[in-house]
Amino acid sequence: MKKLLLILFCIPLFAIAQQNNLTYRQAHDVTFSKKYKNFAKINSYTTKDGWIIKVGDEMTIGKASIKKEKYKVDDVFSNIVIGNRKGTDLKNFKHLPHRHEGTKVVVRSIFVTHIKQNDYKFWSNRKDSPLYVSIFVKNPKTGLGSGSVVSAILSSSKSTILDIEKALEMGEIINPNAKMSRSEAIAKLKESKDLMDIGLMSEKEYSKLKDELTPIIMNKQ
Repeated sequence: MKKLLLILFCIPLFAIAQQNNLTYRQAHDVTFSKKYKNFAKINSYTTKDGWIIKVGDEMTIGKASIKKEKYKVDDVFSNIVIGNRKGTDLKNFKHLPHRHEGTKVVVRSIFVTHIKQNDYKFWSNRKDSPLYVSIFVKNPKTGLGSGSVVSAILSSSKSTILDIEKALEMGEIINPNAKMSRSEAIAKLKESKDLMDIGLMSEKEYSKLKDELTPIIMNKQ
């Protein structure tokens, strides 16, 4: 009897735990996504490419995607904004400047928001739409807690990745699971050939790498 009661008690807890670990497929399953309210926090998210992101993990900021016409100094990130932000109204958000490229940040919290559909009507239920995942991150080397008074005063250490899938797609967050592109494979093979020619790579090593890169290079899609 005690075992039965324990099992019945644990079932709701297990269900809650499952809901706190979201995958890309679940986020785009409208039936499943109904379980979540806007800005509900989750413990982990598995991206479209299979990258599992958890609270406390480290990630690397990539390249800014919003290019200015003349000066790179003005480039900013499209999907990363300064501070802990929620919502889709970008008018009051300040986009992260390009100088943060390469910065290591730590995941502080992960939350979801229902995607606003183009045909969304004011009488429709917003929860009948898929989810996108936002991530609140902190740079431990700047802002409060960095150990630097100047940094604590002048630098903002907190940022929000508004849509992690879009950020990964645009290269604003480095994807550790990203597949090598055809152009990258060609560049890698050329570099390896040069290394072999000057004696810094053996012919055997070069041949092995060539066999690995050839399928990528021959795939022109």
